[in-house]
Amino acid sequence: MYLWKCWRDTRFFFLVFLIGAAIVMPVAAVVCVGTGLIEEFGADALQSTLGLILMVVALGLGAIGAIHEFGDKTAQFLFTKPRSRSYFVWASWAVGACELLVIALVNFLAGWMTLAHYGKNPFHSAVFGSVATGQIVEDVIMAVYAYSITYSLTAVLRNGLKGLGAGMGIVFGMPFFAIAVRWRWHINVPIPPMAIGSLSLMVSQVIWMFVALLFVFAAQMIIERADL
Repeated sequence: MYLWKCWRDTRFFFLVFLIGAAIVMPVAAVVCVGTGLIEEFGADALQSTLGLILMVVALGLGAIGAIHEFGDKTAQFLFTKPRSRSYFVWASWAVGACELLVIALVNFLAGWMTLAHYGKNPFHSAVFGSVATGQIVEDVIMAVYAYSITYSLTAVLRNGLKGLGAGMGIVFGMPFFAIAVRWRWHINVPIPPMAIGSLSLMVSQVIWMFVALLFVFAAQMIIERADL
């Protein structure tokens, strides 16, 4: 079964980061026992850790997942099977996306349980406020965006390092590009997961998700027309 193959190819990377996502906040809390740091800054630490872990996992899964499926030898094998090339693109992407979301959920739940154990009133902490909740949603959207870009570029280029480098260049280069455009021409260029123009943040985030999927769709179109 193809989905099982995709899982088998990425499971080591996934399990390593899953364990890291599950223990980082509990370990930090144990180290900080008696200092009051977890009570004061636990919510901020959870948000920062979630964003960092998701970005690393998104870039890693995008490159690793795609290169296992669309490296030269593997692609030649897959493309001779009685399945459309679009199936291989989207099935592999979906497995990585699910792994990314599972890691996000585990990290959040582990952090929430840690704050619930050490905090005086975790339900009243910033984690459950509108600002922090919005930040967590933005982190997840940004991770899916980075994952989709890296996956698509790796699949098209058929090279893990080139795909990873190109993905990182776009993800981390866009803010500098937006700053340069704003400084030179006084034009605000929206970048994920920011609001787009006068649209609400929620609508903008939905649009950014569609933009992420457009990268995968573009990769599918290129791969369908590519020679073996």
